[in-house]
Amino acid sequence: MNTPTPSNNPQLQSLLRRGDIWRGDSRRFVTQKSLDSGYGEINAALINGGWPLGALVEVCQPSLYGYSEWLLLAPALQQLNSGYMVLLNPPALPFAQGLLQMGLDLNRLVVVQSNNKAAFLKSFVDLAHTETCKALLAWQPNQNLSYTDLRKCLLAASHSSLSVLFRHSRARQQSSPASLRLHCQLQQQLELEIFKQKGVFIKNSRPITVPLPEHLRPNQNHTWQPSHILPHLQETS
Repeated sequence: MNTPTPSNNPQLQSLLRRGDIWRGDSRRFVTQKSLDSGYGEINAALINGGWPLGALVEVCQPSLYGYSEWLLLAPALQQLNSGYMVLLNPPALPFAQGLLQMGLDLNRLVVVQSNNKAAFLKSFVDLAHTETCKALLAWQPNQNLSYTDLRKCLLAASHSSLSVLFRHSRARQQSSPASLRLHCQLQQQLELEIFKQKGVFIKNSRPITVPLPEHLRPNQNHTWQPSHILPHLQETS
């Protein structure tokens, strides 16, 4: 008895053409809406050619008081011409002038603070379900998020908006259901490493480097500090 193969079994061929069937590292997965990241190097590394919409994107970085998140996402956020961009639990107050210089519309920017993990999760779920929330940028609270907590965020993010969760680099070692996980840091340039992407088997991930815009590059005669060029966040007292 011959074993059916995709080439001689029409029913099996039809099954393998389904969008929700993943065939190893074929990079073929369910077609998903995406938002242009604004960086060709990043788009080329993402399975749908941009930041996935209706999914949970997890960004790990060395410090929650970073600046890399704005360089990473500002080009994509500039393309949102309707709805609100919500900052949930930001570790510091947004610096209005810095965000204006990045081309973001402050009239559509909303800041929400949560007092504890329970309030954070409820806010994330409620905001992610809000049709007018087109981008939700959330910073993990002081308490660690469990896999179950992250699963709630993932399910809530299943709408058509951009949902990004920022976590400390230590969280990289934790299992997470997020569709896309990456590590980002700002050195002399923006360095990005994708270590999980749904639909892609990652064997040896190579960092993606994005040069800083010319007006943000450090003067060679001075010691470079991110806060010297990107003062978008002011620490709260």
